[in-house]
Amino acid sequence: MRNINDSVSTKHTGHVRLGDHLCLPFASDLEQREVVSAYIADGLIRGERVLYYSDKTAPRAIDAWLDPRGIDGALAMARGQLEVRSADDHFDPGAMVDGIRHAVRDARTAGFQGLRLTGEMSWALPDTVRLHEYESGVASTVTGSDDLAAICQYDERLFDKADITGLVARHPGVVHVDPLHDDRRLRIVPTFSPRGLRICGTVDDLTAGAFADALAHTTQWPERIIVVDVAELLFIDVAGIRALVRAAEALAPDRTLHVRHLAPTLRNVLRIVGWDTTPGLTIGDAGVPAP
Repeated sequence: MRNINDSVSTKHTGHVRLGDHLCLPFASDLEQREVVSAYIADGLIRGERVLYYSDKTAPRAIDAWLDPRGIDGALAMARGQLEVRSADDHFDPGAMVDGIRHAVRDARTAGFQGLRLTGEMSWALPDTVRLHEYESGVASTVTGSDDLAAICQYDERLFDKADITGLVARHPGVVHVDPLHDDRRLRIVPTFSPRGLRICGTVDDLTAGAFADALAHTTQWPERIIVVDVAELLFIDVAGIRALVRAAEALAPDRTLHVRHLAPTLRNVLRIVGWDTTPGLTIGDAGVPAP
């Protein structure tokens, strides 16, 4: 379902500020955790209060999400800077929006810079009609505000595609995970479905080191197959190709680095020098190979 994001603007988590109303459509628990934990951590560091409306995620889980980011979530909860509220069984859009407005005032009164809101919207199912009413209320509250930021979480595995499309359209943009590397020449973005990296731009003498570091970073992931999508790659030199080969060689025997959308000329280079037979390296465009 990733094409639902094509017609709306995107913002990386680290760029979210008070006044933003964004949507997070996600297809994996890992994607949700990576984006939301970064969003919460940034808010806590900035001196904002964070309010999390939870349908499935317990406070102790959110504390665990924040730990790798150097944030003591339990302490933030004890101090009142981070609050996790369970979803109501009876979804009332008007009452929810009123509660958010009260929470914004309370955050300012308590001396915080503003309120960072996020919620798991699966609590409202199956009544997606009232979700549209809720989103309109949140949008009117956030618009022109320097006190509130909101990210609405939509699990693509639970919502119909048509519903997701309409609900995403209620937001000015969607939020994505922060890139592993981003400069004017090269952007490297983690992906979750499938797990891997999306490479955009140029890999050359100036960026080959960042490219190699990002490939090395994937060794920390538990997935057996890591997909490197180079559809948006403009240029890669021999050093960059060698970094791909070395990353594949460094993998455990049961793991694979799968490169998608590699240009035919580069495939020929790999074949001529014999790198296409490197253990742990596969090339193809049909999708993720079977483990």
